[in-house]
Amino acid sequence: MKEKNFFLNIKKQLPKGCFIQKIENKFNSGFPDLILITDKLPLFIELKSPIKRNRITIEKSQISIHLRIKANNYISFILVRCPLTSDLFLFDGGIICNFCVSKGLCTFSLSEEKGFLIRGSLEECLRIANQKVCVL
Repeated sequence: MKEKNFFLNIKKQLPKGCFIQKIENKFNSGFPDLILITDKLPLFIELKSPIKRNRITIEKSQISIHLRIKANNYISFILVRCPLTSDLFLFDGGIICNFCVSKGLCTFSLSEEKGFLIRGSLEECLRIANQKVCVL
């Protein structure tokens, strides 16, 4: 599923009253794809689909932004849609990017434990993301 369709699918599933904004990266490459506000909390979410062998590629500019968000005492997320099962995987963007940097990689796997938060529905992923933001 292409990113645009992934976004539209998410938008369609959101409860009434949620605010969602797709961010176009024309001026600041690497910024997460979405700002989503649920429960009065802003969530910065990068959308990804795996490539071969459940590997997810993340650009260096995206790694940089996720690490900057983390350095400023906030949290960003990477939401991955598995093309085979349509399951959603939610990752802590700062943790997974720290992992990538420590390994000298720009990819990670759905099976990695570093930064993995939940596998489930959009509702479950957003619940966990909001819980993580509330703890800050």
